[in-house]
Amino acid sequence: MADATWAAVWGTGGTPEDPRLLRTLTGHEGWVTAVATAVVDGRAVAVTGSRDHTVRTWDLATGRQLHTPLVCRADAWTSTTAEVEHIATAAVDGRTVALLLERLGRQKRVLLLDPAKGLPAGECVRVVETAELDGLGAVLLTLEGDRTLRLWSVATGGEIGSALPARIVVGRHDEPVAVRAEAEGAVRTWNLAGQMLGEPGPASPADGPSGRPAEGSTDSPADGSTEGAALVVGGRLVAVAFHAVGLAGFLDGETAVAVVGELAAACGRRSGEVVPGSQVAEVDGRPFGLVRQPDGALRLWDRSARGETCGSDGDGWAVTTAALRGQRIRRPRDVDGQQDWTWQLVHPAAALDPTGAAATDPGGTALPAPVLVAGRAIRLTADADHAVRLRDAVTDVPLGERLAGHTDRIRAAAAMTTDGGQVRAVTAGLDRTVRVWDVATGTPVGEPLDGHTAQVWDVATAVVDGRPVAVTAGADHTLRVWDLAETDGPPLPAPGGHDAAIVAVAATTLRGRPVVVTAGADGTVRTWDAATGSPIGEPVATEAALLAAAEADGSPVVVTAAPDATLHRWDPVSGRATGDPVALPSGRILALATARVDGRGVAVTGGSDGTARVWDLTTGEPLGQPLTGHTSRITALATAAADGRAVAVTGSWDKTVRLWDLTTGRQIGEPLTGHTDWVTSVTTTVVDGHPVAVTAGRDATIRVWSLRTHRQLGEPLPAPAGAIRGTTATVLDGRTRLITADGTETLSVHDLTTGAGTASALTFPAPVHAVLATADGRLVVGHGRELTVLVPASPGGTV
Repeated sequence: MADATWAAVWGTGGTPEDPRLLRTLTGHEGWVTAVATAVVDGRAVAVTGSRDHTVRTWDLATGRQLHTPLVCRADAWTSTTAEVEHIATAAVDGRTVALLLERLGRQKRVLLLDPAKGLPAGECVRVVETAELDGLGAVLLTLEGDRTLRLWSVATGGEIGSALPARIVVGRHDEPVAVRAEAEGAVRTWNLAGQMLGEPGPASPADGPSGRPAEGSTDSPADGSTEGAALVVGGRLVAVAFHAVGLAGFLDGETAVAVVGELAAACGRRSGEVVPGSQVAEVDGRPFGLVRQPDGALRLWDRSARGETCGSDGDGWAVTTAALRGQRIRRPRDVDGQQDWTWQLVHPAAALDPTGAAATDPGGTALPAPVLVAGRAIRLTADADHAVRLRDAVTDVPLGERLAGHTDRIRAAAAMTTDGGQVRAVTAGLDRTVRVWDVATGTPVGEPLDGHTAQVWDVATAVVDGRPVAVTAGADHTLRVWDLAETDGPPLPAPGGHDAAIVAVAATTLRGRPVVVTAGADGTVRTWDAATGSPIGEPVATEAALLAAAEADGSPVVVTAAPDATLHRWDPVSGRATGDPVALPSGRILALATARVDGRGVAVTGGSDGTARVWDLTTGEPLGQPLTGHTSRITALATAAADGRAVAVTGSWDKTVRLWDLTTGRQIGEPLTGHTDWVTSVTTTVVDGHPVAVTAGRDATIRVWSLRTHRQLGEPLPAPAGAIRGTTATVLDGRTRLITADGTETLSVHDLTTGAGTASALTFPAPVHAVLATADGRLVVGHGRELTVLVPASPGGTV
């Protein structure tokens, strides 16, 4: 946490107490799916890819991000954004680069990133065709990620012809029949026999496709056209790239390439034939990758040697480059999976199939590259029952016993040599755990590293300040750095938390002691001693979407709302139900609060039918008539005492806030208007002795309303875009602070006394979905499946 105003007094789970966890890196807003490590300018770094469509570089010693995140490309035709599936690091020309395997639909491309600067360093281009053209010699046709076609001279390494944006006229069978592009200042149209249709015309923004069919074609062009790219040599069309629609072997939106005219004849193909591409070329019988660098140069990549993957100096495949001059190049056509060859040149792991699963062989799913143990090359494989097997990398003979422990598919693995010379294998899986194995003995080392609150997608190893570490990437949006030198000792004991995300928290008192009640997506409700963190009683097995605590007949009671539109009451000590479930006629319960009305404990519910209802917590009977007035579902609700009467404040999809007298069941005044989108959160507090309601909306504003004058106080406060997940208020040093959760790892803080946001913020290892300020000044935060309780570091902190 960056805010010194609060101090953590206890938390659930093993993560805060596990001595092996060195740090948690937060910043990604989606699943972290790929990670690789390297040493750049003498410091250990990690490069990560996420489903938030960004690539980030981290300093592993400090946990800070380096450089501005890179944003993946977006496709204008499909309105989708690419994701980075895998990351590797390699040495190229004496410097470290990161290689990113990016997927957009069925299209893959391999990008280079300079982690020292955080800038793109090149792109592996697809080889479409090679041929001998009269007067030009050997030529190479390539396709880049933005659908740009280029023709290269193998003899000189120079580019031939012009790459032009084009409009493609599509025929009756979804195949291109004509290409129109600007060339040499004029608009020209060709058919797919390479013949120009008509005379060149002047370029004009209003120019569209000619709409004329190709000569000799029986197809009539469709009304529409699609954007594409053309390659023109000496005024003649030789190739065209376009969005494939309905073509066999292509997904809609994928780039297809057709060779035209002289180039088609030189390749031994008919004009207009669609040609599959590859990410690898072959020189003298060896596979090479072609890389286009930012300066426009095309480079030839050769796999020169395989680096050791065990030990701190392993970089996987070593890569060197050479100028593209005088090389005999051809595109191999008889090898499956060519699109992955470039990746295999630089990544020590096995190639992946389109589903994202590792390619399998009779020996199981290959995980990391072989490691050396006592001079013997050993590789790891994962069996179908989620066990790990050691095999001789040369003979494929199994070694030792199966390493059983994971309960779901193993997603990734890495290896590292510790200070003592032991080789450790680290495996990560969809069971949310990371496990460490002694490769020499085939036995697990220590307890599982179970700090992640969701699936673990990737793992890499590194040396940070002389210490071997594992870096894991998870669907909980975090990276975690683990000390591999300390895995011989079990983690320190800590109270166990929920087995799934915490969705709601409440606070009450039990025999004079403050307690915290939590509801989790694991279908349990748990009670904790707010001071010590000790669990009280057994967990209550119930599915609770909402949670509140109150007092009924002098005893504490926990109130939960289930997804089946029923209200339940529980004894927080015994875990037993107090009374029968109450079936609510208002549809699904979307908001819940408790209050005291005329000396009795009541629950107030807001439903999907737009009504609020008041219930006696002792009898389970409704009190009065439903509170009607909203024209859409009630999504937020809070209670308060204002001018000596109990009131409820409701917020709705109808963009209004309404006040209700809980004694009479009547609305107080007119609806409070100002929000321009759904009201998603309501809390009540006191500002300078004045009772107020604070509401947050999907319009990215926070508004403060007087419960006495029924007017908005001050200007709206800014809020993160989207729905606020929860709000709570507390008083620190005489100022009322509003704390908001928006589903990220960070809680925002506003000073309601001044109306200004504060620079302080609270950051947690996992997204926060529940937050509550208790009556004695504690802040209760449910982040992921764990619970942390904080107290004000300042003596003036109260609620």
